[in-house]
Amino acid sequence: MGTNILGIGQSALAAAQMGIATAGHNIANVNTPGYSRQIMLQSAAAAQNVGGSFIGQGTVIGEVRRIYNEFIGQQVNATQSSQNYAAAYLNQVQQINNLVADPAAGISPAMQEFFSAIQNLAASPNGTAGAAARQAVLSNGASLASRIKGMGARLDQISDDVSNRIGQTVTGINGYAQQIADLNDSIETAQSVSGGAAPNDLLDMRDNAVTELSKLVSVSVVNQGGKYNIFMGTGQPLVLGATVNVLQPTNSLTDPSRLQVSYESNGALIQLNEKNITGGELGGLFAFRSNTLDTARNSLGRVAVSIATEFNDQHKLGQDLNGQVGKDFFSISGPVSTPSGLNLSTANMAVSYSDVGALTTSDYRVQYLAGVGPAPNYYKITRVSDGSVQTSETLPAVVDGLSFNLAAVGSPPAVVAPTVNDEFMVRPTALAASSISLAITDISKIAAATPVTTSLPSTNLGSGKFSTGVVTSAVATTSNSATAVIGSVTVGDSYKSSTLASPLNLSFATAPNSLAGFPIGALVSVTNGGVTSNYQVAAVAAPAATPPQVVNVPYTSGATVTYGGVSFVIKDNPAAPSAGDTFTLASSLPITPTTLTYNSAGNNFTGFPANANVTVKNGNTTTSYVAGSPIPYIEGSTISFNGLSFNVSGAYANGDVVKITGNPSGSGDNRNAGLLAGLQTKNTMASGTTSFQGAYGQFVSNVGNKANEMMVTTKAETNLLAQALKAQQSESGVNLDEEAANLLRYQQAYQAAGKLMQIASQLFDALLALGR
Repeated sequence: MGTNILGIGQSALAAAQMGIATAGHNIANVNTPGYSRQIMLQSAAAAQNVGGSFIGQGTVIGEVRRIYNEFIGQQVNATQSSQNYAAAYLNQVQQINNLVADPAAGISPAMQEFFSAIQNLAASPNGTAGAAARQAVLSNGASLASRIKGMGARLDQISDDVSNRIGQTVTGINGYAQQIADLNDSIETAQSVSGGAAPNDLLDMRDNAVTELSKLVSVSVVNQGGKYNIFMGTGQPLVLGATVNVLQPTNSLTDPSRLQVSYESNGALIQLNEKNITGGELGGLFAFRSNTLDTARNSLGRVAVSIATEFNDQHKLGQDLNGQVGKDFFSISGPVSTPSGLNLSTANMAVSYSDVGALTTSDYRVQYLAGVGPAPNYYKITRVSDGSVQTSETLPAVVDGLSFNLAAVGSPPAVVAPTVNDEFMVRPTALAASSISLAITDISKIAAATPVTTSLPSTNLGSGKFSTGVVTSAVATTSNSATAVIGSVTVGDSYKSSTLASPLNLSFATAPNSLAGFPIGALVSVTNGGVTSNYQVAAVAAPAATPPQVVNVPYTSGATVTYGGVSFVIKDNPAAPSAGDTFTLASSLPITPTTLTYNSAGNNFTGFPANANVTVKNGNTTTSYVAGSPIPYIEGSTISFNGLSFNVSGAYANGDVVKITGNPSGSGDNRNAGLLAGLQTKNTMASGTTSFQGAYGQFVSNVGNKANEMMVTTKAETNLLAQALKAQQSESGVNLDEEAANLLRYQQAYQAAGKLMQIASQLFDALLALGR
């Protein structure tokens, strides 16, 4: 009996000791991340049948089990992914929101100041006040360009920061994935050594690693024979047992500046679609970049392109103080096309703006695909923002205000046809904002005037009125009929409207290389490398004369040629010209003097240029007339021809005339300045539905709405995460009060077991004494 009591005491003592150790382990790890409290399981030992009664044999220690709820653990991981996704998105979008919402750094004040300066110029186009107004236009134009450029550069910096964060996050994902794989191996070894006993602390470490991984990317866990297989996104395996599919940050195939995520398969890197990577910080960064940052850069770029293009187009319809037509006021880059790194050809796309008013805020994917059956190959143009598709068997193709065509590549440049499945990414406005700048610096080059005017002789008998007119389309440019061979002709500042009474036709002659076509008697200067040589054009060459008399002027690629106030540079493009190649220099303002005569019998005007088709707009009705037709007079109507437009009114008498001529000077004329100022409120964007200010306001509003949305989402996800963690802690967390009670309980059990063993020892000693 004493032996049996001793055994019972020993089992009780061992159980109490194990209970104290378990409680102490819980207390020691109360602040250990991911630790689940442990409990000791014990049961009564099998009883012994003694004389028809079963006598207990003490207790048996079963196992030390961790309290872990797998369902709650999955909820915690899911909410960790959602909360970190929202927090990462919010952190990034707030940077843009703070940038555009700042009244000191925003575009709106600079835009308002610029157009106010234009309005002041329209009010005071001449004199000292006009000079000050012109300087204010340049200063405020530079400020507007600088503000847009600075904001574009800041968005570019945010893009770079996102790429860096993506790289860091991928490194973190790989680290946790490797940790889980190592723990899979360690857990399998521990279970095999212990005969299947659960290594609780290793299991906690693995579950905590999964939770930490969930903060970086949304994952799903499949428990296969005690090993965790981890999958991310739409099923991409990350951990399979002890094997890790390492992720790598790689440059996008269609945009080297854009970081993507790839994994290795059979020795090759396979790039993952960023839309398939969801949840966690990585998913938040990708979603922010594609849904907000890209749209923000495109939106700001669209505003920049629209301001620059619309202002330039109107400015080039005006006339400056030198009597020249206006040049570009702003300089800005165009669409960017990047061929995929998987393309088999060297082809690329040449994309240009055909209608800036129709531009969207999306990028475009162009694919060259094989036709089905006998159908020809075709181009598939996809609007990335909404997946809208247009197809064309040939190029050029016009989509959303963009003209898509094949580019000339290589040296010498040549158009290269794509191969089937070639792909190109076109970004129409993404880089425009960071490239805008002022193109002119001379106040005299501001084209505030209009290069056409009208006059009514005092001999007219009627009261008819004819407006001074406006230019509605480009009426003159320097032309080069051999651009592909001779090259580009750059007209210099000294090129004035009165310089050429008629076009000057020049041709290239060989033996020796020279330019023919200058009139006899002309003095021509050729400047090359800082050295200027003067030549007198004559019927017979006389090199000994001063300056040398030549029949043709020597041709030198890259030289500046000056003649009678005209200055231009001629360049080989791409090769030297051939004999007979020609180009033409025409007056900057070839407004053909026109005299219109009113005929009362037919109530019409005659005298329009013989090659001019004329349109008459009366209210909402527009009527076209072929060249040479008499044009009916309708009071209050608008008459247009050759890119010129005039309003007519009043009562004309038979024989009254209207004289239309080029404007002799841009001084004191504010007509084009008024039209430039009107661009501020004109609906030139989004297919004529909004203005510059309206489009920028929509951009700011969209960013603000998204920032507010993510703020609310982050707050909600944070609350959900707190609830999930609270539920997990209520079940798996260590309660120090409970563990203190367990310590007292097991301490008393230990003491009682010791007393039991003491009694058993005394009984055994008594039995031995009876035998002596």
